[in-house]
Amino acid sequence: MPSMKVYHHRSSERKKAQRSSLQRLGVRRLPPVVVVMGLFVLFLWGYLYNTTLTSSLSNSVNTAMACMGFTLEDVIVEGRMRTNKEQILKTLALKRGIPLLSINLFEAKGKLEKLSWVKAARVERRFPDTLFIRISEKDPVAIWQNRNKTYLVDYDGELVETKEANKYKELLLVTGHKAPDHVGKLITLLDKFPEIKARVTAATHLRSMRWDIRLDGKVDIRLPEKEAERALEYLLVLENQHHLMEHEIMTIDMRLPDQLILRLTPEAIQKKINTGKDA
Repeated sequence: MPSMKVYHHRSSERKKAQRSSLQRLGVRRLPPVVVVMGLFVLFLWGYLYNTTLTSSLSNSVNTAMACMGFTLEDVIVEGRMRTNKEQILKTLALKRGIPLLSINLFEAKGKLEKLSWVKAARVERRFPDTLFIRISEKDPVAIWQNRNKTYLVDYDGELVETKEANKYKELLLVTGHKAPDHVGKLITLLDKFPEIKARVTAATHLRSMRWDIRLDGKVDIRLPEKEAERALEYLLVLENQHHLMEHEIMTIDMRLPDQLILRLTPEAIQKKINTGKDA
């Protein structure tokens, strides 16, 4: 026990001596906010120093590699069908003779994927002197008309603005504010009925899965929002049995379950009226 008291007593005296010496030197206990700010300044200085050092080292490495012959001499592009090669080179601002290591592959990929036709891109260095680019392009499945502009739409709803829609006249023409978001589902639905799909010339999106489709450019089919597949199955049966499209029908409304509403063309209505009068 006496030894414990002596140890404690000496420790207290030592702390007092240290405290008094610090006070003589003008050192006081710093507030926490000052400590935090000091650490932040040290961190920022270290980051800037390391960034500058890294940049300097990177430039040195690029220069050394260029001196060894690792400079851009060739660009290989694969997967390009509609994207202009000159547009790719211009977008990436590539010049022959630049250090191959100076090309930022991540930035190059991002720039390429902003091009109208490009859906995804992969960029690689192939030493000693080649940049390899592999792109996958959008595959249009429909033409979307919106506010006097025409776009090509792929299955995922991605757009390609075009002034040459006549080159893609075999594609389905769709309208509706949100048609691109749902066109993939419509294509999937129509693929189940190739006989009908071959005759669909236009489609109007109304909401969710509510579509009106036009067959042979003259007959509008109003599909239900739900069970559109069953409605098309029924339409196919009717067409095979009764050849509805050969009659003077303007609209086939299939929105109500277990009901089919036919609307005749104005000419057919007038003919029926005349026939009735004659009778």
